[in-house]
Amino acid sequence: MKKRLTNNLLLKIVSVIAAVILWVVIINIDNPTDTFTISGIPVRVLNEKAAITDNNLTYDFPDGQTVSVEVTAKRTDRRKISAEDFQATIDMNEIYGATGSVAVNIEVVNNKNLIRSWTQITRSIRVDVEAMQTKEFEIQVIHGGELEESYTFSETSVSPHSVWVTAPESVMAIIDHAGIKVDVTGVTDSRRQTGTVKLYTDENSKNELDMSDSRISMNVTEAEVTLGVVKTNQISVDVRVTGQDEVAEGYKYITYTCEPQTIYVTGAKALIADFDKLSIEEDLTGAAGNVVKTYEIGEYLPKGLEVAEGQPTTIEVTYQVDKLAQKSFYIGRDQVELLGASDEFVYQLGEDDMVTVTLEGLEEDLDRVKNRDISVFLEVAGYTEPGTYSCKPVVELPEEYSSFYKSSAANVHLIVTSVKSETDPTGERSSSGSEGSTSAAAEE
Repeated sequence: MKKRLTNNLLLKIVSVIAAVILWVVIINIDNPTDTFTISGIPVRVLNEKAAITDNNLTYDFPDGQTVSVEVTAKRTDRRKISAEDFQATIDMNEIYGATGSVAVNIEVVNNKNLIRSWTQITRSIRVDVEAMQTKEFEIQVIHGGELEESYTFSETSVSPHSVWVTAPESVMAIIDHAGIKVDVTGVTDSRRQTGTVKLYTDENSKNELDMSDSRISMNVTEAEVTLGVVKTNQISVDVRVTGQDEVAEGYKYITYTCEPQTIYVTGAKALIADFDKLSIEEDLTGAAGNVVKTYEIGEYLPKGLEVAEGQPTTIEVTYQVDKLAQKSFYIGRDQVELLGASDEFVYQLGEDDMVTVTLEGLEEDLDRVKNRDISVFLEVAGYTEPGTYSCKPVVELPEEYSSFYKSSAANVHLIVTSVKSETDPTGERSSSGSEGSTSAAAEE
């Protein structure tokens, strides 16, 4: 029996097959397959020169330059498989213009025997293509800090004075200027120093452009700055106005505004010490409305002095000449003082028994005046007979108003009647006549 078992070939073959099957079953139980994702596979670009560089274009991957695949392999082999086992490529000649996407081609280059199967997750990748631009920017000197008091810059220069920048057009669009920052805190003398040229995206030099993008380049990265520093003196601007009382009829000179009110000058110390103000004179005779004048400061400085660098070179003065308005005031008889009046007569001021006073001045000033502020006098001592006379009223304003207004009053008809003619046979005054008129005028 033993001999039959050991010499049976068919039995041996069946045993081997069974052993192999059993080994596979055991291996699958102890070391099953897993499906997992491999990310971060870098994408290599093909035909970059022909499609991009030769056409002065550049590109960027807005969603990143890596792709992913799904892999099935034995659990024990999982750690042996990485992104380096795959190669991903795109052909720049195959960019789809409508979406800017390019098909991704992935292949296994290492550990093929460990990978049971794999599936490409990333089918395409988006590529932004844009033109490259080259532009020249003047290099500005950006002062940090403040000079010592009473000092200023006489000149500032940079060598080289400009820089050529090459960048994608989207980047170029946000570049405002190129500049070198120089700390001038407490500086009192001229100096030279080398600084790093930087690009800024705002006019105030607060936001520096990130230069980590390899597509951005400059032909110079450093420049030499020359700072000229000189002592200065702050002087006031003195404006002298003539003819202010001879402006056009119906107008009044009010005041002037000056900008700037002080200026900084440089030059020999002796000259600066003797020059304490800049005088400007303007004749406003005949002016009808505001007058705006611009004066070149240099024309008013003595030889040897000049305007400090960075300071305004002109002074603008606005002379305010306002049009006058007129307003009429009706002063009743009870407010009019009759000088030299006689008890034998009754006096009436025209039919309305009032005086019309006209004030001329600025409209906002006229609105402040009330009837009670106006005093009117009438000299009647010379009228000793009943009748109608033409009299010139005298108008007076309080002292605080006298410089704001011009007053006038037209002649009034002074009606003089005898007291006797105003009484009835019993000797009593008539209820009609001047008293009634005076009362009516007072009410107005």
